[in-house]
Amino acid sequence: MNRDDMTRNLGLIGEKIVINHYSRLGGIVEHSINSYDNKKDLVVDGKTVEVKTQVPWISENSFTIKPNQLRKCRNVDELIFISVPAPRHKDKWSGWMFSADPKKFKVKSYTTNDGREMVLIPRDQDALTPLRKLSENELSELTKYTVSGY
Repeated sequence: MNRDDMTRNLGLIGEKIVINHYSRLGGIVEHSINSYDNKKDLVVDGKTVEVKTQVPWISENSFTIKPNQLRKCRNVDELIFISVPAPRHKDKWSGWMFSADPKKFKVKSYTTNDGREMVLIPRDQDALTPLRKLSENELSELTKYTVSGY
């Protein structure tokens, strides 16, 4: 399995975790049938939801997105982050699900050493709320597909 396949699978597992979470809470969940939907990943009880599944940038205590994803993340009703545990580092938010208020989360711009532009979303801010710690089964599935070497 190549890196793109692993990244795609990681994202799909994150979406399934969110679908199961809201289904257990009694929500009506619809998955977007368009895998390239530029507005949302899910609709939960009539509200649009975007899911980002990733190993956070631990040294910056932030989730990251590409600049072209910011508009989509700001225009949904709810933004969910699945914090995939880093293979070699632990932190207090490893393996947690977060809800981010799309209208209020703060961002920082960052340019990597190799020139890539990134948007950092710090995890410790009022607009991000930890929802729950992921189960061991969920964590096991996520760690199978992480491409992070951190």
